[in-house]
Amino acid sequence: VLGSEHEFHFVQPALSHARTKRSIGHHAKLHNDDDILHVEQLTGYKRTKRGYRPLAERLSSQFDFSSVQSPTDPLYNYQWYLKNTGQAGGKARLDLNVEKAWALGFTGKNITTAIMDDGVDYMHPDIKNNF
Repeated sequence: VLGSEHEFHFVQPALSHARTKRSIGHHAKLHNDDDILHVEQLTGYKRTKRGYRPLAERLSSQFDFSSVQSPTDPLYNYQWYLKNTGQAGGKARLDLNVEKAWALGFTGKNITTAIMDDGVDYMHPDIKNNF
């Protein structure tokens, strides 16, 4: 049940949720049922995990970053996406390389940022039972 007691979300477990072809047969059965007022087929898609470029190896040979100071924020060491030392169990040094950018003089002044969110993987095992 979604928004009301008369709204449902059906999932065909035998089909991949990222299937590119629509499930025409299942959709037609629901559409032709006299007790169903509206049927809408959600379009699945596959996400492509993007890699990263190991910039640290190239930059470390060109610049001396030993004098770079870390911020004075007491929670800075917990912000793994800024400086990843593996503290959250992830791959060390897979972060935003902000300290190297700061050492090069980049501050973010006059920068406009847009965040693009491409949706939620509602079939992920962590959330599918609560979505």
